[in-house]
Amino acid sequence: MEVGDVSDGSLEDLLKTATGNVKLIEDNDERTSQKYKSLVIDTICVLDQISVLVASLHFFSNNETMDDVSTESLRFMLVNAYQGFVHQQHYDFANRKTYILAAKEYYQDFHHLCQLYGLAKVIEFSLNRLDNPVNQSNRVAKMQQYKNKKQLEEKIAELEKRENVEEEIQRDIYLSHIKLWIMKCEEELYNINSEIPMLEHMEKLRGGELKPAPVITPKVMKPFILVKSQLQKEVYGAGYPSLPTMTLNEYYETEVKRIVEEQERQKLEPKPVEPEDPDEETEETLAKARYWDDWKETHKRGWGNRHNRS
Repeated sequence: MEVGDVSDGSLEDLLKTATGNVKLIEDNDERTSQKYKSLVIDTICVLDQISVLVASLHFFSNNETMDDVSTESLRFMLVNAYQGFVHQQHYDFANRKTYILAAKEYYQDFHHLCQLYGLAKVIEFSLNRLDNPVNQSNRVAKMQQYKNKKQLEEKIAELEKRENVEEEIQRDIYLSHIKLWIMKCEEELYNINSEIPMLEHMEKLRGGELKPAPVITPKVMKPFILVKSQLQKEVYGAGYPSLPTMTLNEYYETEVKRIVEEQERQKLEPKPVEPEDPDEETEETLAKARYWDDWKETHKRGWGNRHNRS
């Protein structure tokens, strides 16, 4: 079965097709091309078929542990993660919010399944950049998570190079893929929660519920030719009729006028009240200082109460 083919086939073939398509979508940079859009839609159809078959075959149960799941069945734990990822890559902007919300549901289903088997910890599914921005308190944890992700990718690449691996190694490969997608899932849920408010804001703008913020256009000074004399003004003015010319005196007068107008405008604006400076000298403090100086002049040091001694 070729990659992208959605014709009837065995569950094994369908999963192989979906896995190959997901890899193609991850590596594809031409996300506005019709070929890419067709690939995304075809992969959604394949994954929908797999999801129905997996549900009917009861691969996973609430009463099982990880040891009860066969090695070959482990691969199908990724179906919901693949569905979340592919829906997230659907760039139909008219229906973007619908696909994003669907992606969130699939990611959550995948994460809940991994929690059930002890592969993932319970997390808050509603975190976003506004409520939980990257800062000093969580930057170290995020950097460590990034390192763990890279190490897991290197481990998978190394294990998949081996030929004729035993079941234990194959199981380790499948579990490593699941753990890698748990990390991706948590990252993408964070991104989706951050994107949803922006999509809702755009919907309100399109529906007329909100008015776009006015665009403030800065005042741009029109170009002109600066010349030294009236004679040069007449010469350059004839040579460049599309540009105004201005002598140095005219330019000086224009600038003076602009500065005067700016100063007059500033005078009309209320001045901010400055707080009193405790070290600033006032008339009262100066008067006290003068009185103290005079007193020291007329009362020499040691002239206090001498107990009737001469």
